[in-house]
Amino acid sequence: MTSSIGRVLRGKSRSVLGVFVFLIPTISAMSSDLSLKRFHEKALRREPVSVVFLGGSLTWGANASDPQTTSYRGLMMDWLRKKYPQTPMAFHDAAIGGTGSQLAMFRLDRDVFPHKPDLVFLDFTVNDGADVTDPQTLASYERVVRELLGRNTMVFPVLMMFRWHAEKPDAPLPPRHEAHQALARAYQLPFANTIPLVVAKLRDGIDLKTLWPFDGAHPDDPGYRLFFEAVRDVYEKAQSEEATVRVPEKPVFEDRYSRVTRRVLVEGALPEGWTREKTYRTALWFDGQASRWMGDVACASAAKKSGPLEVEFEGSMVGVFGERNGLAPAIRVWIDGRPVAPPKAKEGDVLWPMDTSRFAPPRKGSGNLFGWQVLANDLAEGRHTLRIEPVWEGADKDAELRIESICSAGR
Repeated sequence: MTSSIGRVLRGKSRSVLGVFVFLIPTISAMSSDLSLKRFHEKALRREPVSVVFLGGSLTWGANASDPQTTSYRGLMMDWLRKKYPQTPMAFHDAAIGGTGSQLAMFRLDRDVFPHKPDLVFLDFTVNDGADVTDPQTLASYERVVRELLGRNTMVFPVLMMFRWHAEKPDAPLPPRHEAHQALARAYQLPFANTIPLVVAKLRDGIDLKTLWPFDGAHPDDPGYRLFFEAVRDVYEKAQSEEATVRVPEKPVFEDRYSRVTRRVLVEGALPEGWTREKTYRTALWFDGQASRWMGDVACASAAKKSGPLEVEFEGSMVGVFGERNGLAPAIRVWIDGRPVAPPKAKEGDVLWPMDTSRFAPPRKGSGNLFGWQVLANDLAEGRHTLRIEPVWEGADKDAELRIESICSAGR
């Protein structure tokens, strides 16, 4: 048996007509030579290293005065450069605000693996829903961990927090934090939970409003500095520990997503009235710029009265990844001929809103953002047919539905 977890875990991939499928085979429980100590020693030898930050807006640094320098990510990059001053270090931002691990499963091959990372700082604890747990997002988060380890990449989970997680200092950890800590321990991964340090600083007299003056999710620079200190402190301790990664034979959580498929629409035949278009080059905020996260899109337009899109997929979950603005039309969705209502919809409401009107006025040229929407995540395993119909009734004459890929996953 080979000693490299990367060789043992690496599954088979295939790309046909824009469909990329990645499979991870069943493996035996084993240890590897992956560890933070190995990364540390490589950097000490002055060998080039690559580091990726994969997560949501707290990894990107929303509300930081300068997300590239004063966010946790920016501070961590600066600290690592100073710690290894003669080591060539490449840093890559793979953080999209408002997204969780279910989208991350489909982004690894485009936004992470091309950088050949030695180390990935992994977020998504709060974006997957800190105060709840569900089998789908627990499975997708672990899928991301296993696939990264399968590429011989060290993983460092960072468990972020919102302001309200510190408002009751004696409260137990949120369920998602407990679950992600348990997962990290099962794989023998170092991890940084930001809550204990922030709570300790509050007890020392720091004002909560100093840390989160803008909104309840994104801190100001002092809050991001505490996030950084929590990560730095764990890094300093783990860099000399002998413990190496141990991959359980079976996933800790339910094994739902051994097959992941991102079907890029423009690589196949498009429906009548749909065209291939370039992505937007402007956005409401930097990590929401669609062109950073996808290639050309399949575009349906009100001008052409484009018809529905129909594709087949395999698995138990399916989502649509593309871009949107204030004029994007609503859609109707069917799976296997049955209408699918959006989450928390009122009875009889089958329209899925796709625009950005909650962020910006619905007019041409404003509100450009990426768009990610899970359409179903608890289907019976197997082959399904997805039909998406743009709703042009009442839509602006310039309205467009722009989809880059259909993303599906299952066993």
